[in-house]
Amino acid sequence: MKILVTDYAWANLDVEKSVLSEIGAELIPAPNGEEETLVQLAQGCCGIMTCWAQTTRAVIASALPDLKVIVRYGVGLDNIDVAYATKQGIPVANVPDYCFIDVAEQTMALLLGLSHKVAQFDRLIRSGTWDIQAGLPLRRLTGQVLGLIGFGQIAREVVPRARAFGLHVLAYSRSLTPEQACACGVEFANLDTLLRTSDFVSLHCPSTDETRGLINADNLAKMKPTACLINTSRGDIVDESALLEALKNNTIAGAALDVRCQEPPEIGDRLIHTDRVIHSPHSAFYSEESLVELQKKAAWEARRVLTGKAPVHLVNPEYENQ
Repeated sequence: MKILVTDYAWANLDVEKSVLSEIGAELIPAPNGEEETLVQLAQGCCGIMTCWAQTTRAVIASALPDLKVIVRYGVGLDNIDVAYATKQGIPVANVPDYCFIDVAEQTMALLLGLSHKVAQFDRLIRSGTWDIQAGLPLRRLTGQVLGLIGFGQIAREVVPRARAFGLHVLAYSRSLTPEQACACGVEFANLDTLLRTSDFVSLHCPSTDETRGLINADNLAKMKPTACLINTSRGDIVDESALLEALKNNTIAGAALDVRCQEPPEIGDRLIHTDRVIHSPHSAFYSEESLVELQKKAAWEARRVLTGKAPVHLVNPEYENQ
């Protein structure tokens, strides 16, 4: 019983092996994520576990008829041809319930970095300029407003951390009610109000047809000229060209980006060379603790299906109708 691991972002597969060896499963790690390689290795595999590599129709087809399950390390499914897997009667599972704390902590780290202009001062000092005036104005966080767009588990983890710094927190989500917001210690706001009144706007929504390009020129123009944007969700929620113009024209004061539309960005990317932007390489999810959690939960999803049980986080229940 073989399981193809298309790619992974950690040192080894010991955690997965500890879960799957008990059912006699052998892990087949791919040397690279190229489609040709994955197609060859997928033959005869009963499971596919994938992080970022494109799990295409060809890869899935190569594993048929042995394939029983596909598991995504993480939340998003952009790299898996879920529609084709569904047509072939293959369940697809993901791991949406990990790294909540880690992304919330990164959100606060980026917010603090923007507020106190840590990266800006660091660059100035490294270039030979020791001058507090070059980074003014600076404001204390207490009493400022943080607006959360999207109010899932990560955003809810941000709330107590933000409140500990004295921030007043607004939240917007299409499914959120004022009563639910109040129960979580935040104030409900519609999107327009949140954008116009927040000192920091932090994105915590998935990439969908409704959210892609949500932060466009029109919505950036609604923000305060002193406000900053933080994105630890998905890169395509932000219109990056519009963001670049907003920073260039001082429509907003700064941004912190853990995710980008293209990862890694192209050499010469203009946002990377914009002084008022802080960058991190899609690392918000990462901690030693969160990775073990991710590996273990992904392995258990594969194990459940391969032992005749239902996965906890099935993303295509309609597969059973095929």
